[in-house]
Amino acid sequence: MKIIYFASLKENLKTSSEDIELTDGSTVKQLREALSNKHGSKNFPDNILCAVNQEIANDSIIIFKSDEIAFYPPVTGG
Repeated sequence: MKIIYFASLKENLKTSSEDIELTDGSTVKQLREALSNKHGSKNFPDNILCAVNQEIANDSIIIFKSDEIAFYPPVTGG
C-alpha cells in the first residue's frame, strides 16, 4: 500500500512516499504502529493526521491496498 507524507514529516523521513506491506482489513492504528516501529515514534506522535482517500481518518478506519493514505502534521495558523 502506498503511503504519502507531507510537510515536516516528509522532510524528517527524507521521502515523500513509500510502499508498506499490510494486509487488507488492517486499521489506521495498525498502520500507524507499523510506521512508528519503522521510523520511530517521534515521527508518528498521537497528533499526526491521517487521510484515507483524501478524507481525515481516525485510528479505527479499515484500510485496503487500493486506498490512498497520507500522513501529515497538524496545521497551525497565526
